[in-house]
Amino acid sequence: MKNILKKFSIFVLLFFIICCMAGVYGFLHDQLSYTVSPEYFTQLKFEQFNIPELMHNRIGAGVVGIKATWWMGLVIGIVIIPIGLIMPGWKNYLRVLVWTFVYITVTALLIGIIALIYGLIKYNINNLPDFNIPNGVEDKIRFCVVGNMHNFSYIGGLFGIIVGIINIIIQNLRIRKKDKRI
Repeated sequence: MKNILKKFSIFVLLFFIICCMAGVYGFLHDQLSYTVSPEYFTQLKFEQFNIPELMHNRIGAGVVGIKATWWMGLVIGIVIIPIGLIMPGWKNYLRVLVWTFVYITVTALLIGIIALIYGLIKYNINNLPDFNIPNGVEDKIRFCVVGNMHNFSYIGGLFGIIVGIINIIIQNLRIRKKDKRI
């Protein structure tokens, strides 16, 4: 019973952790995005996320990143955290799930960076994706590159969920096999 109560407490804590990790990811992600295309923010995201004009800079981009991604932590958590309950013991549950969150984050980051590189290599003024580019955008190529990166980062989060589920299953099997040897 004590183990179940600890796991429940950790269950709640894990939602807090994954939402914070998703927010930090978004903050850092949008620092990179802002470096590539400040116009993506000044012409689209600052208005979309109601960022005050005083913050139309890197800080505002970071706030956009947090607002745009923290909720992805809920999506990931709703799937991953209950699956993690298969882990024997609360310590294994906590450890494996935190590492799983790291793997999910890295997966999303890698897919976003691949999309960024793809856009930088493939896009030119005659070959742009079908994005709704606001009037006044001067560097349409970089605007689209960042838009591509943002879109694929969410897809990366979904792929990360698959990576996370696989990690939990592998870790569970490894821990149970080790426990049988002792």
